[in-house]
Amino acid sequence: MVRLPPMLRPLFPYLKPVYTQATRFVAPTNQRLSRARGGQLPAGVAMTLSEAALSTGGRYALARPAEVVQRPPMEGVPVDMPLTDPSDGQSFGAVGVAELPGGRVLGPQHAVITGRGDLVHEVSWYFGTRRPREHPLFLNPFPGPPEHIDGRLGVLAARGDGNYYHFLMDVITKLGVLEQTPSIPPPERWYVPAGAGFQEDLLELAGIPVEARVDALAHPHVSADVLVVPAPPEMSEKNPPWAVSWLRERLLPRVDLTGPRQRIYVTRGPSANNRAVLNDDEVTALLESRGFVLVDPGTMSVAEQIRTFANADVIVATHGAALANLVFASPGATVIELFPVGCLLPDYWRMASGVPGLRYRYLTAHGRPPRRGRAATIVRDIQVDVPALATMLDQLD
Repeated sequence: MVRLPPMLRPLFPYLKPVYTQATRFVAPTNQRLSRARGGQLPAGVAMTLSEAALSTGGRYALARPAEVVQRPPMEGVPVDMPLTDPSDGQSFGAVGVAELPGGRVLGPQHAVITGRGDLVHEVSWYFGTRRPREHPLFLNPFPGPPEHIDGRLGVLAARGDGNYYHFLMDVITKLGVLEQTPSIPPPERWYVPAGAGFQEDLLELAGIPVEARVDALAHPHVSADVLVVPAPPEMSEKNPPWAVSWLRERLLPRVDLTGPRQRIYVTRGPSANNRAVLNDDEVTALLESRGFVLVDPGTMSVAEQIRTFANADVIVATHGAALANLVFASPGATVIELFPVGCLLPDYWRMASGVPGLRYRYLTAHGRPPRRGRAATIVRDIQVDVPALATMLDQLD
């Protein structure tokens, strides 16, 4: 969700670039101010984890080499809809783990900084930025000093981890990356936020006990004797198939999946300019007449969400973080993802392609949005083409 009042959200695609450019403009001044008061802001940049380890006497281990995957075609209505985000979702860079002596984690975006004061760009870049000095941490020249944690501290916290999708795909999957580097032992403690119910639930299911956590929300700036930093499987919404498989293997066996098979409509709520369904009454009437049950994942525990999606034969949902639960869908199920007019993001198609036997369909209305791009998509509401949705459902029967 965009953190703007509903009436201002349509301005987000225009405000974000201005905000980013302003950050880059003030960063050098704030770095100089920081050096005059203790130098808590990063002074340089290490572009990769391996570079960060090499420059500080640490160690880097490769978990997965670069790879390319092939996905099935993306099918839906209108046919051959152009992607709003046309970035390459088939190629994945190498992923690894670094041990950084004296490393730090700073700020609400959880930026990783080496012991010599370099921002580690590979695991720290922020949404919508392209250059290190565009990172929001440079807006505050005087962050407080770090709290030191003795021993080896693993970094699970990541930018965007207050969002269910990003916590599942960018945070929990780091455990899967570390498991593929046996030369680097697990840390004694983990730096991770656990203030939200879904964060607590996912950490418990993943096997991270309370006593092994350092709360990233309560401790916004920490250093450690050795910082253990697994990279996430991807820093963008590519959803590599191996990460989807790892989550299924790790979490599904830990949840009681008994329950009735059903068709579900994932509701999103009425908040304006946030992919709300404008004709929701009409959509709900159609789906209820076809035997669908309305579910609100925001009111459920993680175990309840996993069980609900695992037992769903058909899933209809707008584009949003709740669809991260497609990770847990069953083979043979179908998902229909609803988009604003003229918009089509490939995130959950990529995720669905990693679930064996899960069928994916998209539905968007004909027409062109006033502005394309990911930022414009996430602040547009949805007028569902109900006859087209009915036809899609007929084709499933």
